[in-house]
Order: sequence, then C-alpha cells, then structure tokens
Amino acid sequence: MRNIRPAALGIAAALTLGLAVAPVPATAADATPLIHYSFDAAPADGVTIADASGNGNDGLVRQSGASFSDGVLSLPGGSSTGSAAYVEIPTADLVGLKDVTVSAWVSDRSGPANVAAAFVGAPVASGASFSSGYWLLNPSNPRGYVKSVVTNTTNASAPWGTEVGAGATNTPTSGVTTPSGMALYTTVIDGTNGKLTLYVNGVKAAENAIARDISSFGSSLVAYLGRSTYPDAFFAGDFDDLAVYGSALSTAEAQALYADGALDRAVASVSVQGTAETDFELPTSAYGATISWASNDAAIAIDGGAATVTRPAPGSGDATVTLTASFTAAGETRTKSYTLIVPEDLTDDEKAQADLDAIAIATADDVRTNVSVPTTGAQGSAIEWTLPDGAPATLRAGAAAGTQTIVIERPAAGEPAVTVVATATARVGDAVRTRDVPLVIQPLPADQADEEAYVWAFFTGEGDGAERVSLAASRGNDALSWNTLNDGAPLFTSDQGTEGLRDPFIMRSAEGDRFYMLATDLKVAGLAGGFDTAQRSGSLYMEVWESNDLVNWSEQRHVKVSSDYAGNTWAPEAYWDEELDTYVVYWASNLYDTTDASARTAVTYNRTMYATTDDFVTFSEAKPWVDVKRGTGRGTIDATIARVDDTYYRFIKDEASMTIRQEQSDDLLATVTGTLPGTTGAADEWTLVKDQVATGLPNGEPGGTFTQGEGPSIFPANEGDVNGYEWYLFIDQPSYHAGPNYYIPFATDDIADGNAWEPVGSTLRENLPQNADGGKPRHGTVIPVTRAEYETVLEAFAPRIAVAAADEIAVTTKAGTAPVLPGAHLTKVDGSEQDVAVAWDDIDPAQYAQPGVFTVSGVAQDDSRVPVEATVTVTAPIAVSAITRCVGGKATVVVKTTNQGDTALDVALSSTYGAKAISGLQPGATSSVVFSTRLTDIPAGRVTTTAAGSSVVADYSAATCG
Repeated sequence: MRNIRPAALGIAAALTLGLAVAPVPATAADATPLIHYSFDAAPADGVTIADASGNGNDGLVRQSGASFSDGVLSLPGGSSTGSAAYVEIPTADLVGLKDVTVSAWVSDRSGPANVAAAFVGAPVASGASFSSGYWLLNPSNPRGYVKSVVTNTTNASAPWGTEVGAGATNTPTSGVTTPSGMALYTTVIDGTNGKLTLYVNGVKAAENAIARDISSFGSSLVAYLGRSTYPDAFFAGDFDDLAVYGSALSTAEAQALYADGALDRAVASVSVQGTAETDFELPTSAYGATISWASNDAAIAIDGGAATVTRPAPGSGDATVTLTASFTAAGETRTKSYTLIVPEDLTDDEKAQADLDAIAIATADDVRTNVSVPTTGAQGSAIEWTLPDGAPATLRAGAAAGTQTIVIERPAAGEPAVTVVATATARVGDAVRTRDVPLVIQPLPADQADEEAYVWAFFTGEGDGAERVSLAASRGNDALSWNTLNDGAPLFTSDQGTEGLRDPFIMRSAEGDRFYMLATDLKVAGLAGGFDTAQRSGSLYMEVWESNDLVNWSEQRHVKVSSDYAGNTWAPEAYWDEELDTYVVYWASNLYDTTDASARTAVTYNRTMYATTDDFVTFSEAKPWVDVKRGTGRGTIDATIARVDDTYYRFIKDEASMTIRQEQSDDLLATVTGTLPGTTGAADEWTLVKDQVATGLPNGEPGGTFTQGEGPSIFPANEGDVNGYEWYLFIDQPSYHAGPNYYIPFATDDIADGNAWEPVGSTLRENLPQNADGGKPRHGTVIPVTRAEYETVLEAFAPRIAVAAADEIAVTTKAGTAPVLPGAHLTKVDGSEQDVAVAWDDIDPAQYAQPGVFTVSGVAQDDSRVPVEATVTVTAPIAVSAITRCVGGKATVVVKTTNQGDTALDVALSSTYGAKAISGLQPGATSSVVFSTRLTDIPAGRVTTTAAGSSVVADYSAATCG
C-alpha cells in the first residue's frame, strides 16, 4: 500500500484536497516491465531508486534538488548550466530492442519549453554536443503540445530536424495539447511494424510511421528522467510511476495501464469538507477521469460541478446530505460517497448582524482617499449608511453595484486628523441592526517637494527568482542609472491566486501621500500549456498593495476585476482622472462566450478593458476600451497613459506587429472597436500619433536594434534630471521579441511628436539594476519620487548606499581667489564610510571677492547622489575701511589699511582719484592714506586695495562739502 499524491483541483471553499491510500496500479495483463519505479519511498542512501520489476535496474539520482513525497518524485528543474537533479537509468536491458513501451505518470512544471521529461538515446559522440539518435518525451513543447519522438534518420549536426512523432520540432502542433496536472504518457515504439504511438491518459493521441527504433541507436545507450543530452534546461515536474516494457503494448494494453491507475489516483485526490453553508464547486475531472455527482437531499442541488446550497429554515435542525461521486476512466466506473452537514439557516437578526460584522475597511484608521462601503450583505441584508451632520464627508453612488462611496474631505495640511463615525444600518425582513464605523481622516500633505529621484518596480521573467516583484532606485536624479535594492532579492512574493506576480504598476495617489501597486496574477513557470492556457483559463484577479512610504506595504489584496467570461487579466495600470473624480484601471483580457474554461478550445484575442475604482478595493464592472482583433489569437495589450494639458497620450502593444502604438485623445474613456484608429478624427476620439514607436532604432546592445516590444512604461523626467530630457518611454524587449530580455529606454523633449523619440539604451544598459539570479528589469513601472521618499527607500533596502551623515566641509580662501572644493566623506546607514568626489555648483566670483562666508551646494558622486554643502570662508591679509571727510571745503577719501598677517606687506591702493602705495607695512600695523579730490561734492565709490595677490574692496559714501 502507498500514499497517492492528490491533484491540484481548485475546489471551492467547501472542499479540501487530501491524501488517500491506494494500491500500486496493476499493469496490463501479461505485460511485465523491464524497469519499474514506483517512487513509493525515498532512497535510503539518498541516491538509489529501487527497481520494483526485480531486474535490478535501479535508478540513480544525480545532482541536487530531488525530493520524494507521497509516492511522487519531484525534480526542481533549472538552467542547463545549473546543478538541478535528474535520474540516470540503466540501459543494458534496452540495448538492441526493436519494441519498447515507456509509460509514466507525469505532471509538468516546466511549461512550454525545450526540455525532456524522459530520454533514451545514443551517448554523445566525441567532438559532438548532443546525441545523434534518441527517443524523447516532453509533456509540453514550446507550442504547448505533448512531444514524443524518435529521430528517424541520422543527422549528427541537427538531429532535431529528423524527429518523427507527436509534437516534433518540424511539426510542433501535431498530436494533442498538454493536459493539466498529472497525466499518463504512454509511448509505444513498435520497431517490428514501424510504428510510433503516443497515448495520453489511455487515449491514442498520435501514430506515426518510423524507420528507426531503440535498436538503431547503437550498442551503448544513455537514459534519463529530467534531462536529455541537449544543452537545454533541466525538466521541472513530478513523476508518480515509471514503467518500461521490452515489448510494444497493444492499444488495449495501453488503455488498461491507464484504467488501472487513473481511478485509484482520481478517487484519492478528492475529499469533501464536512460542512457546507454556501454554494461551492465540485471537481468534474481528475487524472483524466471524469467525475459526475449526485445528491440525496435538496439541501444541496447538483448541476454538473456546481453545488447549490439551501440551508434548512431556522429552528428546523441541520441537514445531513450524502454526495455520491462517480469516477469514470477508460470505460470503468468507481463510486465514492461523502457526507456533509448543511447547518440550519440564520435568523434575520443573525443575518443582519453577520453582514454588519463582515464590513471591513482596510484603511479605516488612516483614511487618505475616498472609501467604498457595501449596501448589500452576503446574508441578504440591505445596508444603509449615514454620516453625522457637518462631517467632512458625503455619500455618492459606488463604483460597483451594491456599493456606495464615502467622499472624503481631508483637513488642511498641518491640521489634526478628524474622526468621522459612519453608521451602517442592516435590514433583513423585520430585523434591524446598526454598527458605527469610525474613519480617521488624515490631513492633506504639505506642498510636495520636487521629485529628485526615481523608484522602479519590475519583474524579471520566468524561472528561479522570477515572477515576483523587485524594486530598484535610481542613482539620484538620473533615470538611466540605477541601484539594485535588497541585495538583488525580490521584495514581493504572492501567496494568492496563481502565486505568480508579473507586470507591476506603481502610482502615486491623487492626494500625493499614498502609493498603490497593481500586478498581474500569473505564474507561467510550470504552467502546462503556458501562455495559451493562461489566456483561456487564467486569473480573473489583480493583486493590489498600498503604502504611504514605498517601504511599509499593506497586506496583498487579491481582487476580482474581470468577469467570468474572461480568460485572463494582464498588466493592470491605473490613472487618476480629475474630471471623473476617480481612478480608471485598465488591463487586457481575452473574452469568451462561455464561463466554462474547459470548453474554450482556442484563445480568442485580447481586448483592453477598463473599470473605475475609488479605493482599489471595489471596482466597477469591466468594459472594453480597445476591442480590435488583430489576427488569430491577437489583439491589444499593455496600455500606459500620460497627460499633457488636456491631451491624453496612450502607448499600447499591437499584437499584429508586436510593436507599440502611440495614440492621443482629449477623452480618456473614448472606446475603440472594430479597427485601430488612424491619424485623423475628432479630438474626443483616439487618433494615431505614431505606429511602431521606436522600431528600427538602436536598442543599446552592441549592433542591436529595437524591433518589437511590449510593456511600455511612460513617465515624465524630473526637473534637473541629469540627462536633460522631458519624457522617458521604457519598452520591454524580451528574448522572444529578438531582444536582450529587459527594458530598452527612449527619451524625448516633445511627447506629441511620435518621431522624436531618441534611443538612450546604451546608457541604461551599463547602469541597469540586476537581481541576484541575473534577472534584469522587464515589464514594470518607473515612478518619480522626492528626495525624502528616495532616502527612505534606500535606508530600508540598501543601507550600504543610504547616507546617514556627511562630514562638514569647510574651505578657506583668500579674497579674489576661487576656492578649491574637496570631495565628501560619507557615513552610510550600515556604518561603512566612503570618500567620494562631488559635483559642485558653479561659484560667482563676486562671492569670494571680499572677505566673508558663503555656502556652495553640490552632489556627492556616491550611488545615492546625496546633496552636500561646503562653507567657504574668504580671508584677506589686510583689512581696509574707507570714509569721506571735508577738508578746507574739499572732499577727501581716507583709507585705513591694517596688516592682519605675520609678514610685512607692500600695499597698492587705487581709486577714482588716483593710486597710492604703502611700503613695508608691518604685521599688526595700520596705515592711513588720503585721496584728495579738490572737489566740493563727490559720489559714493570704492577703493581697491591689493597685497600679496589678494584684493579687498572698501566702499565709501558720497560727500557734500560746499
């Protein structure tokens, strides 16, 4: 007996997944395997997998990361140069066989890729890079089809071109698409009759004529689970049984292999929770078996996989219901019963109170924006809201049906917070209950300082460390030079939905003192069928966080925004619209004519959708914004918006050409249907500014060109950005669009001119942030931030970069001599110290013309570009004063000069009325010089006195002596 690992079935809240005990599946009659791995127990020595066939063909785990649990071997997958685990299989019993059957229960986690779940072939010849002949199983080739092939001729340099079978390299869409979850893949190599047959869950998926078989691959073979001899990535997935037979099993025997194992696994995979209070979903398939359900009581009505719960009336007692599941696979059926309790219904008073208790306002103690509140409850209550007279808040219709919005009027900056008590009254029948909900309304922020830096939210793709969100911070006011934060580790990991995060969008609230981050709920790594599956049965949710400082973030909110008719919710962004007084959120979705994802046989095309929200908690019904089919399975995705004066500029990916369009309109919510807009149209319609923006420009890579891209991010340059542009447009150019797999930047001083974008990729390329796993920024958002916000981020996520203090900088110079300003000595938040150069502001010579003190601002050339200041003291070897006197009715200028040094000085004096000299003025001595004018009236003026190379100016006043 052994434990069977359950399938991931996505059962609603009323169900849980559990483990059950089932016997080892029997094999087809009279078929005895040469090799059989049940994976029932972990290897005692950590390496050796026992061969249950009795033939001694024990497998060996190579490298690291393999795990055994519940009768399943899990392989981690990883890059071709990594140390991911795989299994080496003995081949002595396979050499020379013309007829072989390989049957394995496998669950794919690599997704669409060139990987091998199982491989048998010739060893790599000397001087070669891969086997010249082989059989290979890949549950999901790069097109999302099952691949099971043999090389049918010899071509040592390109054996992939000789493959025959389902999903072969030259016929990648032959056969069947990858099933979800654990499936039985049975390949029959019938060399005697020249046939290669693939069965998936007992059903013949493909049959091909072959001229070669295992015996054709020579007298020495290699065999693996989890890899091939190609330099491809290691396979990530689970194995729940492997059997290799030295014969070509018949169709009936292949079907029996499936039937024997599928029902055990399917039954073991489903467990029903003991209590049901609300409607729930039941699984209708598992391990390829279909599941039908029946109920013995009206308290739970069954329609397909939908279970509708009707609770008994209050006081009538609970209902005990038996649900019977019928599991059918390969013509065989097995039943299992589950007992549930349906509790009696609540009284009206209890329902009203339950609905009031369920009201939760996440930011009630820190309100900085409008707040959505419910007007209906899950228990059927009608909820009415009232506000105190004179409260700085009003009510209006909510963004979504069944809601209202409390419109907040925040206190002025500097005033204390105000608490407003909103009262909710719930009514069910004759029952009436009330609840007070205090809202602490924060004052408006003070006038925001200028933005002087940037923060970048991004993800890096699929694989290790990816499909999570990272943050980076610029090197000061430079959008093309960046610091890696958090030691290159992502900061946001999803525990909701698909548990993958992509396409993060970060924005500042309308009031300026809160940030929102949205992200796509999508995990492509390990997803059978990859992006095709993600668009037919993907997430209807977006992920939301909020923060007041970009460091301390709320709990993740998993918010449904798409309808049940959507297949995906991709790349959400948002824009605050002053005229609408709300946020407009937009994303891409495929739409279908059925809510049953399993009935969607092909991707439709992505529409760009939009909804409105007041608080990123409650959203209006989604509506099409751009509904244009651009080819089979292609539409528009990845919109981003900027506004200049009254004009909105939209950048959006056209999936027909996989390039970016730039459009403009005076009406943000103008819709586009049928065809994409041209260059002419009314101001309140979207019109084309530029098609294929930046296509053909250099992408910054050596000899590289930007051809296609996605995920555009438009943002304004800060005042004082060192690069001198007005706008930046970053476009993701992944490897599948012939790019380096990260953002390519373009810049302009005129966003209205679609031809004015300049390539600046070579600069960014040298200054990109990089995660510890080597990933660089893909689809994300750059947001301008103030110096204070920037330093808060650095202190939290890069203490070795953040500056705790800069040593005082004091410089002395002689009057008339430009000061020489030094670098800066910085102490970082982590306690380290650094000496760096400083880019100082230009100094007006007038500032050091006279003795005195002035300050000079500069920017330290550390990674944070911290502002510093130098105090300059201007000295002179002499002190000079000048006055006017009347002598004999004539004006004279008397100049007194004092030697402040420690050596004798020769002093030269000049004025409008001549020049004079003092020779050998001793240290500490003072000498007076008189300039006679012979004039009765003179205007104000100055005397310049020079000694030891320094000049000092002394002003004198006007004089009237007549």
